[in-house]
This record gives sequence, structure tokens and C-alpha cells, in this order.
Amino acid sequence: MANVNPIQSLFARLSQVGIATSFARKTLPSWWDDDIATVPSGLQQAQMYLARAFNISLTSLADPKAPVAFLEAERKFKLNHRVDQADVFVSAHYATAVAKMALKGFKPAQATVPQDAAALRDHILQSADCVSLASLLAWCTQAGIPVLYVHKLPGKKMTGMVVRDADRFAVVLSRKGTPSHLLFHLAHELGHIGHGHLSGNGFVVDEKIGDADRGDADEKEADAYAIRLINGKSVSYSASGAVRSGAALYRAALAVAKQERIDVGHIVLNYGNAQKAHGLANQALKHIAGEADGGTVVNAQFWKSFDTNAVSEDQLEFLQTALA
Repeated sequence: MANVNPIQSLFARLSQVGIATSFARKTLPSWWDDDIATVPSGLQQAQMYLARAFNISLTSLADPKAPVAFLEAERKFKLNHRVDQADVFVSAHYATAVAKMALKGFKPAQATVPQDAAALRDHILQSADCVSLASLLAWCTQAGIPVLYVHKLPGKKMTGMVVRDADRFAVVLSRKGTPSHLLFHLAHELGHIGHGHLSGNGFVVDEKIGDADRGDADEKEADAYAIRLINGKSVSYSASGAVRSGAALYRAALAVAKQERIDVGHIVLNYGNAQKAHGLANQALKHIAGEADGGTVVNAQFWKSFDTNAVSEDQLEFLQTALA
């Protein structure tokens, strides 16, 4: 009877905690061959790669009789009533591993995220027309805070999360949207950092953002921070008369955007949310020039800022796969 390759039992154990074998394989280096795991040193190598990729205790993965254990951390899950913590648990730990790897390519000292959103807005407006996704990402780069867009996750997708590791922060976004959608998501996550919602190493997971009325105190603070950072004040947009087309909404929003130095797409989305006119808002967004995919903008800025010499070839490939 042929011997079973020990990596198969390793994949089986990962599957038991919600990590599909097909996804686990994608986190291994492109040169990997399962035959390498037939010798003890090769199996240890696989265990190291997989533990790193999913924020798992290497000790637990190396012991075939032990349950697979994710690294201990402060974990905060901000979920709606239809989503269970278990649904996003594996995705959160995978995204945490990606964020930790991203931190390796940024300067060790990070600037503090101001608790006062208005102070951060004033700083950004010294060199930008408004607080847009591009200008907020530029500030994050200067502050040494990596921001990544990870589209493919091993479990249920969340909108965004903050990761804290050794008193440094990173932000992972994963919900598809325009730059203006992701602007609010990023501003919300910075609100978690600015208000000190993570007291130790760990993460805050936001399954949904922008529904603070149903959230806890942290979510209300983070949403209020985002609104004030982008607009300079707490505001829900409305119109004095009927707005009958996306083009009309875009023109009205653009006039306010230029006068108040606010991202035009945010005004459109804010109006759509406040007036329950999401379809109209989506039509208006189509009139905004430039890149329509926010994730592309986020990762383009990340790769401009990331020091590829700070990681090994295998670590770089892991990041490239995660951000593809």
C-alpha cells in the first residue's frame, strides 16, 4: 500500500477549521511540490508557510494530534445580526497575516492617527483639494500605515478591518466599490485607530460599514469620524427639489464639492444613503472621471510605497498573490 503524503493530512486539518485546500495551496510558493513534504524538513517547511499565511500557531500545526489553533489576539467582530463570528473568523486571520507581512515593507515608526478627525482633514487639505481616497492613502503612506485591498478571502468577505501588531497598524479593505466607497471604508477604519478601539495586538473586523445606527459605540464613533474627516462636519445631504437623474445629482454634488472641498463621489453616496436613493446614486457615480475601481487605486498606492527589499522572494510572492 502506497504511503500517504503527510501534506494531505495537513490540508485535511486546515479544512476542518474552514480553510479549503484549493485556497491553502495558493499561499504556498510557486516552486512548491508536494513531494518535498515526504521528508521531515520539507513538511516543516510547509507547516511554516501555512502557519504564516493564516495566522496560525506553528506549534499546533506541527503536532498532528493537536487541534489547529489560530494565534491569540484581541478580536473584535462588528457584524450584522445575520452573520456569525465563525463566518468571517478565518478570513480575518488570513487578512491579519497579509497585513503583518505588509508591515515589514514600511518604516518601523508610525505617525499617530489624530483622535480629532478635523485635525487630520486640515492637515490633508494643506496639499490636496479634498479628502479623497488618493489623498487619504497618501497621508497613510506618510504615516507609515499600510492600506491593502484583498479581494479573495478563504471565508466570508468583510468590508474592512484594522490590524494592530506590535503597536503598529495596518488597514485591509475587501469590499468591491468605487474610490468613493473605499474612501469612507478607509476613513471608518482610521476612526477605529484614532479612537483607540484596539488596546493590544489583534484586529477589528467590520463586516459592514455605514450602518452605525445598528452598531455599538465603537461603530458609531468610527462612522462619525469618517463623516467629519471627509466633510469637515456631521452631515447628511438632501436636495431642495426633486433630483430626477444621475446626471442631475452629479451636477448638484459637484457644485457642493467644489465649494466645500469635499469628494464629489462621497456627496453622491451620502445623498443616496440618506435619501434611500441608491440606484440614483450609482447612476451619478458613472459621471465621475478616472479609475472606477477603488481596489485598483488602493493597491497601486500600496506597491508604490512598499519596500520590496524588506521581504524575501517567497514573502513577496505571498503578498502579490493576496493582492492580485
